[in-house]
Amino acid sequence: IYNEHMFLKVVLSMPSNRSKRSNPPSLLQFQQQFANEESCFKYLYQMRWPNGWICPKCQAKKYYYIRERKLYECADCLHQVSITAGTIFHKTRTPLHIWFWAIYLVTTDKRGFSALGLSKMLGIPQKRAWLMLQKIRKAMAHREERYQLAGLVELDESFFGATKEGGSRGRGTGKTKVLVGLSLNHAGYPCYLRFKVLPRINRNTLEPVIEKLIIPGAKVKTDGLRCYLSLSQKGYQHERILANQTDILESMKWLHIAVSNAKALIGGTFHGLDSKHLQSYLDEISYRYNRRHMLDRIFERCVLAMVECPIWTYWDIVGKAPNPEKPCKKAA
Repeated sequence: IYNEHMFLKVVLSMPSNRSKRSNPPSLLQFQQQFANEESCFKYLYQMRWPNGWICPKCQAKKYYYIRERKLYECADCLHQVSITAGTIFHKTRTPLHIWFWAIYLVTTDKRGFSALGLSKMLGIPQKRAWLMLQKIRKAMAHREERYQLAGLVELDESFFGATKEGGSRGRGTGKTKVLVGLSLNHAGYPCYLRFKVLPRINRNTLEPVIEKLIIPGAKVKTDGLRCYLSLSQKGYQHERILANQTDILESMKWLHIAVSNAKALIGGTFHGLDSKHLQSYLDEISYRYNRRHMLDRIFERCVLAMVECPIWTYWDIVGKAPNPEKPCKKAA
């Protein structure tokens, strides 16, 4: 159960020393733990039903296992459910050990993986790798939505994408507008990062996003943009920096370092992105960033996030309705 006060206590006391950070399991350790499909199946069962199997329909605990079809049948209501039903893995045709390797690679490599890179690494088609990555990112985003920034929060807008020829710069640019928030601990070190893609930058778009990202009562540091003037009326302790660009960069250096790293990663790993799927890629970056001190458990937490995430299909990703006249062959 999510406890906000416990979460804030952990986040605000996160260590800044790199030597205190945990390390993920090595490739050999991971391979030994998930050597076959059965070991992945048992692990996913523990993630989904840590206290024993529960019927999703009637909440009964007694079941029969249909080995040939790999289904669990409730002894009371006869409802049948698979290990992946109702999760982000819903109706997947990809073996679980391929899924687990994809999750491990994406969560433990700070640069992330493109669909082409993952397809080469796992020996799967690029389209399947792309769909798997999108589902992993969706689960990460679903998990991140449970938390809000707290303490001292640096807040600024940034712009992602290539500059169009003849286009304007600054807030009038044709690049994708992104609101960036970074919370700091009591020692002034960064701990929690969030991105939110915006259609435009004005008070009407900023206020609801800020209220969703930042807990009321937090101290928020911004530049002199007038759109932020209403923050003090929303219950925030607003610190407005009226200075030149150089002083602002120095005053909110951790936020701008995080933004620079995100842009470098998107340019290096994904070779640029359009605005349509940018939010999901930024969610992946922030998910890894926020768990950089718990790399020994980041795989476990991501699997749990995928179990708890609702069904997310190919058609949800592309934003289209399936054609009933054509069979869907996009399942991962």
